[in-house]
Amino acid sequence: MDVNERIFEAISRIERHEAMCEERSKTIFNRLDNIEEGLAQIHQTLFHIAIGAVAGLFGVVVSLLFLLK
Repeated sequence: MDVNERIFEAISRIERHEAMCEERSKTIFNRLDNIEEGLAQIHQTLFHIAIGAVAGLFGVVVSLLFLLK
């Protein structure tokens, strides 16, 4: 194998490697976007649960206050 063939082979391998890395990057970014969306949904759900718990506890306190009068 002469030098030109080796250079062509090296360039070809680098181009294939770049294409694979680009595809991996796209896949990783898509997965990260999905993870971020999932975390946002979890955050929203936990916020609603917390609001419900606070409202429920407030209702219990108000009920107890009316019972004590």
